[in-house]
Amino acid sequence: MDQTDEDIMHDFQQGNREAITMIFHRYKNRILNFCLRMLGNRADAEDATHDVFVSLIGSSYRYQTNAKFSTWLFTIARNRCIDKLRKSKRLFSLTFTNRDKSVDEQWDVPDHADSSAELLQKKERARHVQEAILRLPYQQREAIVLREYHRFSYDEIAKILNCSLANVKQLIFRGRERLRTELASYIQEGHHE
Repeated sequence: MDQTDEDIMHDFQQGNREAITMIFHRYKNRILNFCLRMLGNRADAEDATHDVFVSLIGSSYRYQTNAKFSTWLFTIARNRCIDKLRKSKRLFSLTFTNRDKSVDEQWDVPDHADSSAELLQKKERARHVQEAILRLPYQQREAIVLREYHRFSYDEIAKILNCSLANVKQLIFRGRERLRTELASYIQEGHHE
């Protein structure tokens, strides 16, 4: 039977250095994906992911094993993303300006069952959604990414963002509304099929 994240973290706190490797393998892709969606740049996302795991090791004594581990870890990830954005002074930027080819490709997950045309349409749709998400105000982006891509509950998101449940609901509602508005013209142009 697999150990829970909380049990593994407890083992790490008790001196089992191999436990952190298990946590890393369980979460590295999820954290990288979160950072990528928050920062919009693979190099920054990889740096932030590294910083998350360094912070995890350095602050493991703060983790209380009665708390949900993923909520605690994503709080660290959120804080590292904010640090990265502050350093680059992009925290309040609402526009997506990095249009290099690698950004379009770095969020792609190929599905080999699709034909080339279907794959191209999926990539185009994903690019439009990705750009729309990156244009959201930062707090709305955080809430949307945590809910839609990482499937956190509203309560968990409130803990990660350190805000009220009502505020989380409002952020997600407004974020979804803004995405609908942003993507409406794309859908009306017939690109949705």
